[in-house]
Amino acid sequence: MRRAPARASSWLPGSRGIARKTGLRAGEVRPPDTLLTRPGFRSDNEAKYRSRNPVVRHLVARFLARVSRLVAEAGPRRILEAGCGEGVVMRYLMDRHPGLRVDGLELDREALDRARARNPGSLLLQGDLYALGLRSRAYDLVLCLEVLEHLPEPERALAELRRVSRARVILSVPHEPFFRLGNVLRGKNLGRFGDPPDHVQHWGKRAFQAFSARHLRVDRTVGAFPWLIVVASV
Repeated sequence: MRRAPARASSWLPGSRGIARKTGLRAGEVRPPDTLLTRPGFRSDNEAKYRSRNPVVRHLVARFLARVSRLVAEAGPRRILEAGCGEGVVMRYLMDRHPGLRVDGLELDREALDRARARNPGSLLLQGDLYALGLRSRAYDLVLCLEVLEHLPEPERALAELRRVSRARVILSVPHEPFFRLGNVLRGKNLGRFGDPPDHVQHWGKRAFQAFSARHLRVDRTVGAFPWLIVVASV
């Protein structure tokens, strides 16, 4: 992993021209009623990639490197990132694995516009994890990173992730209670004991393995403090 530049914005993959909007917009999708979609609230997934905190930058860089290594080990030709946010992970993976095709799906319109700007030429669709609207077994590998903890019904999404994968699924969530403890130590969300307001699910290692096993065969669990990564087969 190359040393991160001093400016967070220059380290963020595809940060130049991020305000530019490209590509045709998919049809409008009515979002489910969750905290994330209520007026006045928006989860900024991109914030952790813009952080100037050296500890956060180190942890995020290590997380991305581990995801990249797991993707390389799986050897996919076509990937779906479900809940791709602003497309940071998509850009990171394609920069490090030339020829890899990564499609993205995201519910939030603003995040999707940023993902399109960051990943010109990639297929990026607006969609709901509860009903992906994609054909079954369409992808060699499906990624769902830092998404399931936001969902009121994560098992519905898990079933959909399994349906559209023909081989592997890689999932990641905050590793509790360590994720909240880390927030407390840096003075974040103290009124909620470190728990972000948009997190409605909380898993430790064994609980997340058991959850994943409801629809997948768990191959291994990889630590990337303060996150957990599950590598599974369909």
